[in-house]
Amino acid sequence: MSASPRSTTFARRPTAPAFRVAALAVATWTMRLVRGYLNRRTALEMMNFDERMLRDIGLTRGDVHASIIEPMGADPTVRMRILAVERRAANRAQAAERIAGARAEQAARGIERPQPRGVEARCTAC
Repeated sequence: MSASPRSTTFARRPTAPAFRVAALAVATWTMRLVRGYLNRRTALEMMNFDERMLRDIGLTRGDVHASIIEPMGADPTVRMRILAVERRAANRAQAAERIAGARAEQAARGIERPQPRGVEARCTAC
């Protein structure tokens, strides 16, 4: 009597790439959690800074408070970075508006702006 070849089915084990992807996801999540914890401690230390030090990095005490009250899983430094960038952009826009307003006012009065050094007057008839 000869044994007939039987097909056997094995339970599928996760392939190596799938395991690596899962391990990478867990490692990334853990690193993000640890980084968020360390950055939260840094943000809490920033509460001891005086107003001048906070202004030097483009923040206010309210910005630091707002970033600390974020949920525990959120990185507070991301919020602080966004607030600092928005404040710098607003300051630049206000400065540009002030300069444009001053130039328009000078033009309305007929006041010409002085030429910068090294720039020669151009002949308009040439």
